[in-house]
Amino acid sequence: MRYPEQREQVVRYGIEMESTGLTVGTAGNVSVLVEDGIIISPSSMAYRETRPEDTILMDLAGNVLEGERMPSVEHKVHLAMYKARSDVKAVIHAHPTVATAFAAARIEIPGFLDEFGVYVGDAVRVAEYAISGTDEIADNVARAMGETSHAALIASHGMVCVGKDLASAFHVCQQVERTALIYVYAKMLGGPVELPQSSKDLFAQVFAYKRTV
Repeated sequence: MRYPEQREQVVRYGIEMESTGLTVGTAGNVSVLVEDGIIISPSSMAYRETRPEDTILMDLAGNVLEGERMPSVEHKVHLAMYKARSDVKAVIHAHPTVATAFAAARIEIPGFLDEFGVYVGDAVRVAEYAISGTDEIADNVARAMGETSHAALIASHGMVCVGKDLASAFHVCQQVERTALIYVYAKMLGGPVELPQSSKDLFAQVFAYKRTV
């Protein structure tokens, strides 16, 4: 079995995603880039029951190179992220409650917090709706994320977060869900105050730099 360390990471972050409320049941999926393609979590398998050998090795064309189980139905979204962005080394597709509410309402999450601009990007935009598992949804997510964010919402579905490794992608997921909840609370208080343009410009520079290191 190739890439045992990366397989263990995929399993571990799947469990972490569920235990922290970023998803429920078997929803969502996790992948990491390796030399031969990606290691991705299996379809419709409980995270706490998943073993490293249950994960799947795929090439970037979508062919299964190693594994007995079916890869996640959203593997095309993962592959699209790796193809679109050379800085992306890990992808987490999650279904957190608050961020998914934004996805259902087709409302983007703006960058109104300092740390958001540094770790997540300028905004978490909503990808146009498409059926799960299709090339269309993969293209829509890649387009919505663009080059200036590490996350995108999937309309009526959930969110996708990326990073230089799984720890970074997971941190983005946590930041997005936290910011979505803060935004809801801030709206109750009259709405969040927009950051000064100088701060936005600085955070954009830091975000761009962090993508290269």
